Amino acid sequence: MRKWLVVLMAVAAVGTTGIMGWLYMSEDRKGPEITIDASKKDDYTEGMTTEELLEGVKATDDKDGDVSDTLAVENVYPNDHGDEVTVVYVAKDKSNNVTKITYRMTSNAQNSGFTAGTGFTEGSSEPADSEATDAFGKDTVTGRAMDDDETDNAEEEPDATTTPEAEMTEEEKAKEREEAKIDQLKPQDPRFYLTTYYVEIERGAQIDRLSYVKDIEDDQDQTNELYRKIQITGTVDVYTPGTYELTYYVVDSNGNASNGAVLTIVVK
Repeated sequence: MRKWLVVLMAVAAVGTTGIMGWLYMSEDRKGPEITIDASKKDDYTEGMTTEELLEGVKATDDKDGDVSDTLAVENVYPNDHGDEVTVVYVAKDKSNNVTKITYRMTSNAQNSGFTAGTGFTEGSSEPADSEATDAFGKDTVTGRAMDDDETDNAEEEPDATTTPEAEMTEEEKAKEREEAKIDQLKPQDPRFYLTTYYVEIERGAQIDRLSYVKDIEDDQDQTNELYRKIQITGTVDVYTPGTYELTYYVVDSNGNASNGAVLTIVVK
């Protein structure tokens, strides 16, 4: 009798394990695929609305089908020369799996006063009204909040203590740009920090992508939990000289997506 009881318990354990395994395997953990039509215009002009930026962009999920209605423009930021901008698109499925991609567009911003801000406010398609400050009222050089008097006098000659942009290294420029993106997050969004945002490597050198992760902060999840959810998009051909970008992000247990921390890698 005892022998049969042991056998029945073993069978039950195997059955339970099998069911749990099936549930785990059937769980949707893949985000939607974001595609951009080849006919999409790739020239950016100041004042473009979110609707215009989303033209020709679609999001499709293996389980949920067309989820293009979840598409959003998370960020728009220029390169150091002002002749190109990077648009960050984000979409999610019904299981809160999030996908982000970046898309580069040529820009006439060099002649239109485009600044380091995104040019868009959360939930709005209207461009921000700013010249010397970014879309969130922060000094585009220091990243700190400006009071009314400073904003009114923003066009005056810069303070002698301010480091001219021409003297900043590429690493400093990248760090400033990425920290400005973090400042724009909502309180509940995770914060993703890298050890550096710009690195130069010799051709053929190998890179450890996770070694550039410095910290992830969130009001809900622990860092070790978020570390297991890290997503990295982008590719680097270490055998072909050029400039590449890797975008790091996480989504917490409440479905809140972090900033897309961009690591620029220059293969020399």
